[in-house]
Amino acid sequence: MSGPAAAHVLDDPFGFARAAGQLQGQLAVSTMPRLQDQLAGNAGEVKFSVRGGLDPLDRPQLELEVTGALKLLCAHCVKPLDYPLDLRTRVLIAHPGAVPLDDENPESPEWIEAGQELNVQELVEDEILLGLPLSVRHAQGQCSSDGQEASGKKTVDSPFARLATLLEPGRTNKR
Repeated sequence: MSGPAAAHVLDDPFGFARAAGQLQGQLAVSTMPRLQDQLAGNAGEVKFSVRGGLDPLDRPQLELEVTGALKLLCAHCVKPLDYPLDLRTRVLIAHPGAVPLDDENPESPEWIEAGQELNVQELVEDEILLGLPLSVRHAQGQCSSDGQEASGKKTVDSPFARLATLLEPGRTNKR
């Protein structure tokens, strides 16, 4: 293998699994194109580790760990927040077209198809995309739209607060 791109390709993923191979590295977040529309910024790196092995039924498998931090958008205030990544997954590998389909068994293992080469960068990106939550928020009190300014004054006039005033005793509703 030569060059930086070749360092993230397994030339024989089945041999890698049988030999209990190990590969570790780092990937720039900016090099993962399918991840970009999920991010608030693409600076930084993620670290990955891939270990080969066999499952109890002697099927080739890969164990993948991905750690790092991503800049995501808070679903509440739409401002950036740091999201820590700590993903661990185990997948069985099969030749193209040989993945057993057992959709009815929730306990069936996860499979991926692999040819003579496996692009580890794509595998890492896939796992990050699968591991991201549908919605993230700042911690309680850290979100800029919690209705509080630094001075502690309420800045958001809730429509529900206005409705509550209509139900106050002694208030007459005139139309």
